[in-house]
Amino acid sequence: VDKKLLRKQLEEDEGIRYSIYLDHLDYPTFGIGHLITKIDPEYGLEIGTEINEDRVAEAFEQDIKIVLSDCER
Repeated sequence: VDKKLLRKQLEEDEGIRYSIYLDHLDYPTFGIGHLITKIDPEYGLEIGTEINEDRVAEAFEQDIKIVLSDCER
C-alpha cells in the first residue's frame, strides 16, 4: 500500500484538520478523521484545541496500521 497516495486521497475526500472538532456523530475527532479515544493524549481536551502536524501524522499512521491489520484477517 502506498501510504503517501492513500493519505493524499483521504485528505482530498475527508479533509484534514489541525484542531479537535466534532464529527457528524458528535464524536471528538482531529486530523484525517481520527476518532479520539481514551488512550489518546487528546482525550478530554476541549473542542478547538490545536493539534500539531506531527501528531496528526502519527495518528494517521496508527489508524492505517489498524485498518491494514483488519484487512489481513
